[in-house]
Amino acid sequence: MKIYFVRDKHLQLKKLFYYLSNSLALLIPKFIFRILLSREISKVNNFNKSYIKKRLKYYIGLTNNFSISSEALTVNDLWANQLIAFYENVVKKKVKKKRTTYFFDLYEYFRYFPAQVRLDYKFGDITSNFNTPTIVKSRPVLASKNSIILNLNKIRHFHFVKDKNQFKDKINRAVWRGNSNNSKSRKYFISNFQHVELFDIGQHGPKVDKPWYKGFMPIEQQLKYKFIFCIEGADTATNMKWVMNSNSVCVMPKPKYETWFMEGTLISDFHYIEVNDDFSNAEKKISYYLRNENKCLKIIQNANLFVNQFKNQKREKLISILVLDKYFKLSNQL
Repeated sequence: MKIYFVRDKHLQLKKLFYYLSNSLALLIPKFIFRILLSREISKVNNFNKSYIKKRLKYYIGLTNNFSISSEALTVNDLWANQLIAFYENVVKKKVKKKRTTYFFDLYEYFRYFPAQVRLDYKFGDITSNFNTPTIVKSRPVLASKNSIILNLNKIRHFHFVKDKNQFKDKINRAVWRGNSNNSKSRKYFISNFQHVELFDIGQHGPKVDKPWYKGFMPIEQQLKYKFIFCIEGADTATNMKWVMNSNSVCVMPKPKYETWFMEGTLISDFHYIEVNDDFSNAEKKISYYLRNENKCLKIIQNANLFVNQFKNQKREKLISILVLDKYFKLSNQL
C-alpha cells in the first residue's frame, strides 16, 4: 500500500535523517545499551505511572507466562536476517521486501536486552491473530490477544503536518485520495460515491481509465477541505494520524484494525465522524456537520488532544522498551 505523502518534501528530509541516524546507530556496540537498560526503565518515575501502565496493558494485555516458538529470534538473528534481505535485493536483484523501517524500529528497543533473549515477530500489515504471542505493528481490534503491538514503521505512521488553515475557511466538501490496491472498501467507496457533489474523492494509484482516477493530491491541498475520509487499506488508515492532528475532521467507518495509535480506543462522533461500513450515510452525516460547525470544532479539539499523547518521544520510547521488558519476563527470559 503506497502512502499519501510520498511526494512530501518535509517527509523526505525526515526520512533521510531517520535512515542516516539509525544506520549510524548500528555501529554502537549493543553492550552499551544493555548497561543503560535499568536507567531507561527507571525513567518511568518521570511520568504519570498510571498512564504508562494503562498504555502498556493495551499493547500487551497478557498476564500469564507463555513459551516462545522454535522460530523466535535473538537481536543478532534479526540483524543477520536484515543483512540477507539487503544482499538479496541489492546484489542478487531479487524482489524481496527489506522492511528496513520495521527492522530499525525493532532493533532500537531490542538492543537494550541480553543477547540470548528471543522473540517472535512479524513485520508488515497484520490482520490476523497468532497462536504464539508475537510482536507486530498492527492487529485486529477484536480477538487478537497474542498480537503484541510495538511502535514499528513509525516514520510512516507518525508523520504530522502543521495545518495553517482554519476550519471556517476550508472547502465545504469531503476529500479522499489514495491507492485502491488490495482494499475492497476503498474500491467500493470510490466507484459508488465518486459522483456525489459533496465528495472530492478518487484514487491516485494505480492509474486506471475510470472516472474516479483523479491523480495525486498532496497533504497540503487535502487540508484545505473541512472533511477528510480515512479508509482502511491493508490494515489501518495511515492518513488518520495527520488528519486527526489537523483542523479538518476525520470521517471513517469504525476502525477494524489498530496500531500503536490505539485506534480501538477512538470514540465515534467524539474523535471522528463515524459512517457506515458501506458509506451509505456518509453524505447525510457530513451535511449535518456542515450545518453544525461548533460540533466539528469540538471533534477537532478532541482529536488533536488524542494525537498529542503520542508526541512525547521520550515517553513513547520508554513504553516501547517496557513492552519488550514485559514480553521477556512473561516468556521467562528475564
